[in-house]
Amino acid sequence: MSHVAPRPKPVVESVPSVDRLSYGLNLAANIVLGLCFLFFIADITFVAVLPLTISAWVILIVVVTLTQLGTARRLQLPKNWFTYARIAFAVVLVLDVFGVLDKVGENGWGPFPTAAMATGAGLAMFATTERARALNLAATALGILLIVDIMFTTHPSSAGEFAPGIVSVAIAVTPPIVAVAIVNSFRNMVEFQSDLSQAKGTTSGAGISLGLSASEQLVRLDAQAEKLLDDVASGRTPLPLPDEIAEEASTIATQLRMNLVAGKSETWLYHALTESSVLGSISTIDDPDGLAAGLAPDQRDGLLTAIWMFAGDGERVAQSLTVTVRRSSGAAGQNQRLAITLELIGVPKRRIDPAAWQAISRVGRYSDSFQTPTLRIDVDCALDVVADR
Repeated sequence: MSHVAPRPKPVVESVPSVDRLSYGLNLAANIVLGLCFLFFIADITFVAVLPLTISAWVILIVVVTLTQLGTARRLQLPKNWFTYARIAFAVVLVLDVFGVLDKVGENGWGPFPTAAMATGAGLAMFATTERARALNLAATALGILLIVDIMFTTHPSSAGEFAPGIVSVAIAVTPPIVAVAIVNSFRNMVEFQSDLSQAKGTTSGAGISLGLSASEQLVRLDAQAEKLLDDVASGRTPLPLPDEIAEEASTIATQLRMNLVAGKSETWLYHALTESSVLGSISTIDDPDGLAAGLAPDQRDGLLTAIWMFAGDGERVAQSLTVTVRRSSGAAGQNQRLAITLELIGVPKRRIDPAAWQAISRVGRYSDSFQTPTLRIDVDCALDVVADR
């Protein structure tokens, strides 16, 4: 009966959670809200229907306060709170627009719907919990409505007097768009670094081993085989085996053999790249003899770090990555050498971090060439001690 040796537990580094961004976004939203409120105080004498605008501000402040309490986990909000918040923001927009509607045309410099402007900051608070598409659509709708309102209600004497209206639209639309961009960048960075940390766990394990998915499947097959043997030994399953159970046993044996044979050619490098959520879909490993297993731990770490730094930075990832490992033509005896070639498509050489070249130098002597759109790195790697596979 086959038993799978446990894979070394990946060394997962501590990575910050995207939730931590909510504190900064809430602070920025409060600053924008405070700025808009000051605009409202400055224009309060020009507001046509003051109760409507005051009602808009009250609703906005209540929604923002509840949202921030929910973000800080001091209050349990409904699961569909974002829907309620958008409805409330729409009410704020309507009340505020009608509150200043009759007066906007008299003065190109104001008053403007300040509470409606501040709803953009309210939308920004949801950047860490809601989909970017929903927030961008809401911000776009807000901007369009404010532009329409300003175009049809203001009558400036010169084109330059449109500037305050343009600024008011920018104040409304910019916070949610910037918040979405920051959160997306942060999520990409966290995913990239977390995936790299997990991949680095393979560098300290056996040179050739089963991957996580194959290991799980092998454990499941092993358990099925043990149950079948136990049933036979206890007499619950008679001998000779019935056709249905015999076919099941044959299937288990075939799958066990296939997994074990596959595991003999899949090296740490194969699992580090193909099981990566970032690079798995673009990676191709050409190492039929499993030569990457012979690399020392420091060489493995240098190669893996360099590949990740060459292939992406969390924001952009290469279109394709091919790693070829062959025995060097002059290799013989104890001083074996490997020829490792990295080919990346879609990676501008100017964008590569200098630390990537330092990492690849830990593997061996290297040379690079770039012919649009392919970056090629050739590494001559010496193996003084062949790792136990």
